[in-house]
Amino acid sequence: MNDAELLSFLFVGVIIGFYVLFMRPVQKEQERHKRQMRNLRPGDEVLTTSHIVAKIKDIQVGADGQTRIALELAEGVVVTAWPNAIYRKLETGPEGAGEASKASPTTDSGRSSA
Repeated sequence: MNDAELLSFLFVGVIIGFYVLFMRPVQKEQERHKRQMRNLRPGDEVLTTSHIVAKIKDIQVGADGQTRIALELAEGVVVTAWPNAIYRKLETGPEGAGEASKASPTTDSGRSSA
Protein backbone atom coordinates (compact mmCIF):
# COMPACT_ATOMS: atom_id res chain seq x y z
CA MET A 1 0.00 0.00 0.00
CA ASN A 2 1.53 3.29 -1.04
CA ASP A 3 1.22 6.72 0.59
CA ALA A 4 -1.49 7.97 -1.79
CA GLU A 5 -3.80 5.05 -0.96
CA LEU A 6 -3.18 5.45 2.77
CA LEU A 7 -3.93 9.16 2.56
CA SER A 8 -7.13 8.44 0.61
CA PHE A 9 -8.32 5.93 3.20
CA LEU A 10 -7.52 8.36 5.98
CA PHE A 11 -9.45 11.14 4.24
CA VAL A 12 -12.48 8.89 3.69
CA GLY A 13 -12.29 7.76 7.33
CA VAL A 14 -12.28 11.35 8.57
CA ILE A 15 -15.32 12.17 6.41
CA ILE A 16 -17.21 9.11 7.70
CA GLY A 17 -16.24 9.91 11.27
CA PHE A 18 -17.42 13.51 10.88
CA TYR A 19 -20.76 12.30 9.54
CA VAL A 20 -21.27 9.75 12.31
CA LEU A 21 -20.22 12.08 15.13
CA PHE A 22 -21.81 15.35 14.00
CA MET A 23 -24.23 15.14 11.08
CA ARG A 24 -26.21 12.01 11.96
CA PRO A 25 -27.20 13.07 15.51
CA VAL A 26 -28.40 16.43 14.18
CA GLN A 27 -30.50 14.71 11.52
CA LYS A 28 -32.02 12.37 14.11
CA GLU A 29 -32.86 15.31 16.39
CA GLN A 30 -34.50 17.19 13.49
CA GLU A 31 -36.59 14.12 12.60
CA ARG A 32 -37.63 13.69 16.25
CA HIS A 33 -38.64 17.36 16.40
CA LYS A 34 -40.71 17.06 13.19
CA ARG A 35 -42.46 13.96 14.53
CA GLN A 36 -43.17 15.69 17.83
CA MET A 37 -44.57 18.78 16.07
CA ARG A 38 -46.90 16.61 13.97
CA ASN A 39 -48.29 15.05 17.16
CA LEU A 40 -49.10 18.34 18.91
CA ARG A 41 -52.73 18.83 19.89
CA PRO A 42 -54.64 21.71 21.49
CA GLY A 43 -54.24 21.51 25.25
CA ASP A 44 -50.62 20.28 25.12
CA GLU A 45 -48.05 22.21 27.14
CA VAL A 46 -44.94 23.23 25.22
CA LEU A 47 -41.65 24.96 25.87
CA THR A 48 -40.80 27.63 23.31
CA THR A 49 -37.33 28.49 22.08
CA SER A 50 -37.64 31.62 24.25
CA HIS A 51 -38.00 29.34 27.29
CA ILE A 52 -41.64 30.27 27.81
CA VAL A 53 -44.05 27.56 28.92
CA ALA A 54 -47.35 27.84 27.05
CA LYS A 55 -50.43 25.80 26.30
CA ILE A 56 -51.52 25.18 22.71
CA LYS A 57 -54.87 26.85 22.14
CA ASP A 58 -55.32 26.22 18.41
CA ILE A 59 -53.43 24.93 15.36
CA GLN A 60 -54.21 26.46 11.98
CA VAL A 61 -52.95 25.47 8.56
CA GLY A 62 -53.30 28.29 6.05
CA ALA A 63 -54.10 28.02 2.36
CA ASP A 64 -50.40 28.49 1.65
CA GLY A 65 -49.57 25.39 3.72
CA GLN A 66 -47.98 27.35 6.57
CA THR A 67 -48.89 26.19 10.06
CA ARG A 68 -49.59 28.74 12.77
CA ILE A 69 -49.99 27.76 16.39
CA ALA A 70 -51.95 29.85 18.90
CA LEU A 71 -50.18 29.66 22.26
CA GLU A 72 -51.85 30.68 25.51
CA LEU A 73 -49.20 32.18 27.79
CA ALA A 74 -51.62 33.07 30.59
CA GLU A 75 -55.37 33.22 31.01
CA GLY A 76 -56.57 35.34 28.08
CA VAL A 77 -53.08 36.04 26.67
CA VAL A 78 -52.79 34.29 23.31
CA VAL A 79 -49.96 34.73 20.81
CA THR A 80 -49.43 33.18 17.39
CA ALA A 81 -46.18 31.37 16.60
CA TRP A 82 -44.59 29.25 13.89
CA PRO A 83 -43.99 25.56 14.69
CA ASN A 84 -40.20 26.06 14.77
CA ALA A 85 -40.68 28.48 17.70
CA ILE A 86 -41.60 25.45 19.80
CA TYR A 87 -38.61 23.72 21.35
CA ARG A 88 -40.41 20.66 22.68
CA LYS A 89 -43.62 19.31 24.11
CA LEU A 90 -43.66 19.10 27.89
CA GLU A 91 -44.77 15.88 29.49
CA THR A 92 -47.64 16.43 31.85
CA GLY A 93 -47.54 14.23 34.90
CA PRO A 94 -47.45 14.35 38.67
CA GLU A 95 -43.74 15.18 38.70
CA GLY A 96 -43.40 16.44 35.13
CA ALA A 97 -42.82 19.82 33.65
CA GLY A 98 -46.38 20.87 34.49
CA GLU A 99 -45.04 21.83 37.91
CA ALA A 100 -42.55 24.21 36.31
CA SER A 101 -45.33 26.24 34.74
CA LYS A 102 -46.99 26.72 38.14
CA ALA A 103 -43.86 28.27 39.66
CA SER A 104 -43.78 32.04 39.78
CA PRO A 105 -41.30 33.30 37.17
CA THR A 106 -41.08 36.77 38.74
CA THR A 107 -39.41 36.11 42.05
CA ASP A 108 -37.04 38.89 43.05
CA SER A 109 -35.02 37.03 45.66
CA GLY A 110 -31.71 38.55 44.57
CA ARG A 111 -32.78 42.20 44.55
CA SER A 112 -32.65 44.57 47.46
CA SER A 113 -35.24 47.29 47.89
CA ALA A 114 -33.96 50.85 47.87
